[in-house]
Amino acid sequence: MAEEGGRGSVGNEIFERVEQLVNNENMRRTDAFKQISSETGRREGTVAANYYRVARQRGAELAPRVRRGGSKRTGDSVDAALQRALDAVEALATVARAQEDELEALRGQSEQLDRLRRMLNG
Repeated sequence: MAEEGGRGSVGNEIFERVEQLVNNENMRRTDAFKQISSETGRREGTVAANYYRVARQRGAELAPRVRRGGSKRTGDSVDAALQRALDAVEALATVARAQEDELEALRGQSEQLDRLRRMLNG
C-alpha cells in the first residue's frame, strides 16, 4: 500500500485494500483488517476505523453499529441489566438471611454462657 500523501489517502487506500481482500480472496473483513494491520504496522482498530469511516463517506450499506459488550437492541441490554440487578438483590437477601440465622445461633450461645456464669458465680 503506497503512501500517496494528501488528506484521507490512507483511509481510501485501506478501504480499497479491504474491498479487494473481501471480494477477490473471499476474506472476512475482520481477517482483512488483521492482514492489513500486519502489512502496514497499524493497529487493527485503526485499520477498521479508517475502513468504516470511508465506507460511510461513500454511502456503503453497513450493519448498524453495536457497542462492545452491548446488544443490538437497547431493550435487551436493559432487560439483562435488570436481571443482573435482581440476581444481585436475591444474592444479598440470601446472605442477609444466613447472617440473621448465624446471629440467632450466637445469641443462643451467649444466653447459655450467661446461664453457666450465673451457675458458677453462685
